[in-house]
Amino acid sequence: MNPIDDYQDVLQNIEAAVMVIWQQNPAMTNYVVMAAYDAAINYYRALANQQTPKPVNLAGLDAKVFDGVKEVCEWRSGRAPGLAKGELTPIPLEDLVACLRKLRKSVDFWTKQSGRQGYMKYIEQYVE
Repeated sequence: MNPIDDYQDVLQNIEAAVMVIWQQNPAMTNYVVMAAYDAAINYYRALANQQTPKPVNLAGLDAKVFDGVKEVCEWRSGRAPGLAKGELTPIPLEDLVACLRKLRKSVDFWTKQSGRQGYMKYIEQYVE
């Protein structure tokens, strides 16, 4: 499974949620996104392993980004309440975790390349 090839739309949906929050909070850094992605990876990995996820211990902007990412993940995994059957093909939780890990690696890369807001500046050109 290659998240870039198989789930480009899921990656873009998650990044769009991050972009909305960044536009509302222009001082936000990549580290906020890292914390949110790490929490989401742990949360959905536990669900994929049929375990109860540990409570997410984030506050402030970190929590806001996590909530935005989680909302998209719930929708794309078919876990969102009120989702009509057939509205979209749900992504398996294992694949969702792989997508989140890919995005997390991207944050690391763009932080090294372009500094504390490099990731957001990179995705800004692709997300509208």
